[in-house]
Amino acid sequence: MLNKIKTNPFAMIIWLMLSCVVHIVLFNSKVNSDYQIWQRILALIIALCFTFPIHELLHFVFMKMFCKGSVKIKIMKGPMGLPTFGTVAQAEFKKWQMVIIYLAPLVLLTLTFDIVFAFCAKVELIFFVISVCNSAGCFYDIVDTLIVANKKELGNS
Repeated sequence: MLNKIKTNPFAMIIWLMLSCVVHIVLFNSKVNSDYQIWQRILALIIALCFTFPIHELLHFVFMKMFCKGSVKIKIMKGPMGLPTFGTVAQAEFKKWQMVIIYLAPLVLLTLTFDIVFAFCAKVELIFFVISVCNSAGCFYDIVDTLIVANKKELGNS
């Protein structure tokens, strides 16, 4: 069932909307909105260009920590058939390692920013957009984490 969710564009849209709504409800009053429309669009473009490579780099770093084999970031076909960045390794990972690898970008790029936002009086738009973009981009990571968590481990953990 979880594999069907990964290929369902409606599920992705719901997650994207939910990510945006949660961030807007929690932090909208703190976001510095003293920007013109072109600056807001530029912040979005910069955040998108920054977030996705850093997101995959975090997967890469944690995969390298857990394996001695080859780990690569490459452009590949995503679950909905669209080209996307992906990190692949020629190694077997334990369940707990896979959970850490999948959730590292969510924790480090979204939750860490969100915790910092909670203590800030004002949040710059670019950091807010990075957090929202990464949260939205973690849809497949969360589904993959649930898939891994529901699998029975073959070896020792």
